[in-house]
Amino acid sequence: MGSIEYATEKGTEATGHIGSLVEAIKPAVDKVRKQPGDLLDNAIKSNVKMIVQKLHSSKPILEKLVKKDTLKIVGARYDLDDGTVEIVPQSKSTE
Repeated sequence: MGSIEYATEKGTEATGHIGSLVEAIKPAVDKVRKQPGDLLDNAIKSNVKMIVQKLHSSKPILEKLVKKDTLKIVGARYDLDDGTVEIVPQSKSTE
């Protein structure tokens, strides 16, 4: 079971390093828990969006490059089962 799957399953306790990953992912899961659709898929996309937002404001280097428009940060989801990559669209506030 992956860390996002642990984070989406109530009552499932993750141990070791996975536990710290689950804690980091929980805000993304909580944000989409009541949204329609597949919780796991929604949580993965939510997590990607949150990471992209953090990278955009990462000081001092990344934030400066993003503001100068010399760096574009694009979030994507890589599917381990079939090797496809899906770009995760960002809201206008993170572009």
